[in-house]
Amino acid sequence: MNIAAHMEATQTYCRFRPPDTVSLVEVAELVTRAIAHCRTRNFPRLLVDASRLTHLAPPSLVDRFLMVEDWAREAQGMVSVAIVAPEKLIHPEKFGVRVAADSGLRGNIFASEREAIVWLLAGGD
Repeated sequence: MNIAAHMEATQTYCRFRPPDTVSLVEVAELVTRAIAHCRTRNFPRLLVDASRLTHLAPPSLVDRFLMVEDWAREAQGMVSVAIVAPEKLIHPEKFGVRVAADSGLRGNIFASEREAIVWLLAGGD
């Protein structure tokens, strides 16, 4: 899949919208590729709009850990990532966000695109 076809650049961040029909494994890999796309093009902020992936089951803690670990490795401390996802996919204690922080990735997840953009533009803090 051509990742660039699902990317949109604004003046302040890149937006990635995965196709609606992807599996959890596929979306995790696509986000890794989107992060690489941003990093190699010197875009320090990525908004992942996964809000339409309502067909996915919530990832396990192991899935969350492995995804975020890959994303942190790919970001190399150069890309902040805000994810917008259906509430059912967000861990109640934001486990993946804690893993991200421990792995050196500035990342967060939100049910609201507005909140995600505010966080991303504030520097990912």
